[in-house]
Amino acid sequence: MKYAMPALAILALGPLTACTTQEAITTTESEIATTTSETAEQTDRPISSARGHSKAAFFDKYDINGDGKVSEVEFMGEREDGYRRRDANGDGQVHAEEYVSEYEVRLLKQMEDQRTRQIDQADFRFTVLDKNEDGNLSLDEFHASGSRMFSALDTNEDGIVDELDDAENY
Repeated sequence: MKYAMPALAILALGPLTACTTQEAITTTESEIATTTSETAEQTDRPISSARGHSKAAFFDKYDINGDGKVSEVEFMGEREDGYRRRDANGDGQVHAEEYVSEYEVRLLKQMEDQRTRQIDQADFRFTVLDKNEDGNLSLDEFHASGSRMFSALDTNEDGIVDELDDAENY
């Protein structure tokens, strides 16, 4: 399983890399890991995700000193840092493969972070469900959780969850 997730992550990125050259498509996991560590070493700031074009995302990315203001100097300085991060070969030009690769590295990091959070959450849920704390989930323990979910959704207590019930979540 520990080898399946990185492979699945790379397969999931296939449509994203289909527009690049064959050389970029054949990037190996070790090359991606190397690029990730090199990119992280180039700046003390975390690599931000592509969160859209909202004002909040703008401040998250460009308010370097955290004063709630972004000057043009601050903005352009961060843009220049981003350009240099993308220029993997240091030739002063960002080629298509470098531009896409930088995004790919950030996306893989986000996916790994999400995977870690989800696995941690599943582990926590198991400990909650395992009421007798024996390290095993019995059918009764599993059904107890399902009964709580169903009851929370069946707000009119008629034994059926339908449009007459007003709960939106459990």
